[in-house]
Amino acid sequence: MKIERELLEKIPTQALRLAEFLIARGARVYLVGGCVRDLLLGLESLDIDIATDMPFNSLKSVLPEFGKTYQLGEKFNTIGLIANAYNFEITSLRKEKYKEGSRHPEVQPAADIVEDLARRDFTINAIAIELKQEPAEIIDPFGGIEDIRSRIIRTPGNPEERMREDPLRMMRAVRFSSKLKFELEESLKGVLKDCSNALDTISWERRRDEFEKILTSPHPDVGIRLLAETDLMQFIVPEIVQMIGVEQPRPYHRANVFEHTLLTVINTEPDPLLRRAALFHDIGKPPSMVTEPKVMFPHHERKGEEITRNAMRRLRYSNKDIEMTAFLVRRHMRPIQYRSEWTDSAVRRLVKDCVLVKGEKILVPLEKVIALARADILAGGDETVNENLALMDELLERIKALNASEGAQKIGSPLNGNDIMLLAGKGPGPWIRDVKNYLTELVIEGKLKPYDIDGASKAALKYMKDKGITL
Repeated sequence: MKIERELLEKIPTQALRLAEFLIARGARVYLVGGCVRDLLLGLESLDIDIATDMPFNSLKSVLPEFGKTYQLGEKFNTIGLIANAYNFEITSLRKEKYKEGSRHPEVQPAADIVEDLARRDFTINAIAIELKQEPAEIIDPFGGIEDIRSRIIRTPGNPEERMREDPLRMMRAVRFSSKLKFELEESLKGVLKDCSNALDTISWERRRDEFEKILTSPHPDVGIRLLAETDLMQFIVPEIVQMIGVEQPRPYHRANVFEHTLLTVINTEPDPLLRRAALFHDIGKPPSMVTEPKVMFPHHERKGEEITRNAMRRLRYSNKDIEMTAFLVRRHMRPIQYRSEWTDSAVRRLVKDCVLVKGEKILVPLEKVIALARADILAGGDETVNENLALMDELLERIKALNASEGAQKIGSPLNGNDIMLLAGKGPGPWIRDVKNYLTELVIEGKLKPYDIDGASKAALKYMKDKGITL
């Protein structure tokens, strides 16, 4: 099939130059995979896959003449190359054969591009464009172009075989659905449900990485719903499934806990931290639910923090990611509790509670907690959303006014641990925390400015003398 000139003009110049370079050395060169799919969808892609009939050893020899190469997977006949803003993966044509019970294929040279495309996961990724001096040509042996037009995700060949070859492909199917808002072919969707337990053969780290891509996709609600419907979520974050069908009282909510969670997620920007926190923010509601004297979820944010930590440890997140996400889950209700009659001290205390500080570094700024709270409000009851958003705006104005008059971006002790040790003439110990907490309380009560070092030093000396801390 001849390629339209309009599409040809969208192929990155750097890809065409690389093709010319390889063609001049006797190779046939094909643009393949996700970059072809994105070209057909009118999307930009900085990751470009190239397939060629040039033998792998020859590729290794000639590619350094074109640009900076790096090792990707010699056993998969693949070399990485960086050129300008583009990241290329160049692979010699190959086919893969899986032994029963193994996810590690035996790689063999493919006879032609069609045999190479036949091994790929989905038809929308099994399209190639041959780049040559004649007009470029599209090769689409499995109907991927029509599937793009129909917005369908299906496999070239038997879907169960494809998913069992590498069960992570089940999550990839969901990811493409949430990225592109494509439907899964019914037979493929059925395979995902029937084979969902095969996901347990995949490492938690690989599951986590794919889950993050779904969460930060353009349509995360589509992906999360699909994971739940196909039972895949049982092998990722099973606690999410417990939220399905758990009803919430009106007028504060317009949806059950699961649907409210999806609304909250799509009301956050595609920031991994915010999307994780939005997904987990009400995960403590099912185990916290009481029905007498009415339906309530007392202290669900505390239970939610605990569940979040356990789920993220299971998925092998870093301690830092766990700490930041759990903090947001625990604090997500704090800004929503604000009322106009609060004193300035109460507002300062809220600011202190909603900033996660490690040493002198802010790990989670107030803005993140506010963003999560605002998304939570937008996902709430239609009758209360405007009133609660107005209160949120009022809170932000009050915080802004306090910062302008006091010069404080965070509420805390004007003195750090080293300052306090110098004043006391003592070495480190738990006593330092007591002094810092005392100074922080003075700041919260408005009796001490956050930047008043002299005032803080005098207050600290008096406090330490009264407590018998100084030498």
